[in-house]
Amino acid sequence: MASQVLPEHWSELNAARSQRSLCAADVEKLKTSCAQDCGKKHVAECKGCYGKVLERMRKRYVESQEREWFSQRRAFLQELDDLFTDAMAYKGDLQAIEAHINSEKEAWYRWVIRRHPDFLEVAEHNAPLEEMKEMLGDPDRSREELVAMMWQGVGKPENWSEKVDTFVQKWSELKDKPAELKQLYVTEFFKRGSEGAVLDKAQSYLDEYLASDALTLEQIVGRIVDDNYRSKSSQGQRDAHTSRLDELRRAKTAFEQNRKESKALLRQTQAKSELYDLPPCATIVQMGGSGKLTVYCSEDCYHKGQEEHIGKQHDCSAGEQCIQLKDEDTEMTDDTTQAVLCKQCIGDKRATVYCSQRCASERLEAHMRQAHGAGSAADATSAAVSISGFVGPTLEKENPTLKIEQVR
Repeated sequence: MASQVLPEHWSELNAARSQRSLCAADVEKLKTSCAQDCGKKHVAECKGCYGKVLERMRKRYVESQEREWFSQRRAFLQELDDLFTDAMAYKGDLQAIEAHINSEKEAWYRWVIRRHPDFLEVAEHNAPLEEMKEMLGDPDRSREELVAMMWQGVGKPENWSEKVDTFVQKWSELKDKPAELKQLYVTEFFKRGSEGAVLDKAQSYLDEYLASDALTLEQIVGRIVDDNYRSKSSQGQRDAHTSRLDELRRAKTAFEQNRKESKALLRQTQAKSELYDLPPCATIVQMGGSGKLTVYCSEDCYHKGQEEHIGKQHDCSAGEQCIQLKDEDTEMTDDTTQAVLCKQCIGDKRATVYCSQRCASERLEAHMRQAHGAGSAADATSAAVSISGFVGPTLEKENPTLKIEQVR
C-alpha cells in the first residue's frame, strides 16, 4: 500500500501553471508581432505566424521537460502531435486539439482517483463511496459531476483556490530549503488553521515525521494509508470479539439469575462477613498490589467462581493486545497460561502482570521501553519472572517456619 502514495501533486501543479503561463505569454507576443508586422486581423490568416503559434503550443505538451499530468501518457502525446501537424496544414483546428486534451485530462483524473481511493476512505465527510466508484467507471458521467462528488467526499474548504495558490507559491520559494519546507508541511498538513493545534489522531505521525530528516511526507501518507487498511482488516475480528462478549454477558445474566434462586440455601453455610473483609497479605504488598484477598468457602466454590473472578478483577497488562483477544482460537496449555510479572515494576512497588509467557514475550519489550527506558530483547527476557517463581520464594523468605507448597 505504501508504494502507492500520492506524489507531490503541488509540484506538478506549480510546473503546469508555470508552463501554461509561459506558453500563453509567448503566443500573445507572436499574435502581437503578426498584427504589427504582417497586418493581419487574426493570426490564423497568416500561414507563417499561425504555424509559429501552433508550434509553440505543440512544444508546450510534446517537448515539455517538466513532470506534469501528461508526461507518461505517450500515446496521447503522439496523437496530439498528429493533431497539431494537421492543424498546421489547415486540415484540423484548435477546437479538436482542445477537446482531445480535455478528454485525456478527464481520463487521467479518473485514473488517479481509481488508483488512490484511500484518501476517500479516511475522509471525515459522509462520502457516498459506492456511488463514487460507479461514477468512475461510467463514461457518461461528466468530469464536472465527478469533481462535484469528490468535493462532497473530501469536503470543499472555503477559498480553496486562493489557499492552493498561496501554498504553491510558498512551496516554490522554499523547495530548495529542506528545513523550512518541512515546517511548511507541518503547518499545512498536521495542524488546524490559525489555531495551530495538531489535528485529531495526527500527533503520532507528526512526531515520527519530525524525528527523521530522511522520512518524506509521501512516506507518512503511506503509513496513514497502511494503518487505515490494517484497521479495516481487523474490524471483522473485533466484531467477532464483541459478539462473543455479548454472549458471555448473557450467560452471566442467566448465571446470576440461577444464583439468586439458590442464594437462600447458601446463607446458612456462609462464613461471617468480617472473615471476607481481609487486608492484603505481605506478599501482595511486596508485589505492589493493594487489593483485598478473595476467599472461597470450598474447592468446589473456587472452581466455579475463579474464572469469572479473574475476568473481572485481573486484566492482563497487555490490554487489547493480549494474545487471548488477538488469537481466540489458540489453545492455552498449562505451561503457557502461567502468569508472568515484570521484575522491575515489582521493585517499584507496581504490579505489571501478563496472562502467559507468550503474551509477555510479545509485549514486555515494548513495556520496558515505555515504562523503564530500556527495550532490548535481552532486557525484556531478564525482566520476566513467573508469578509462582516470585510468590513462592517471597512466602518462604517471609515465613521461614512454614512449609510452602503449590496446590495443583
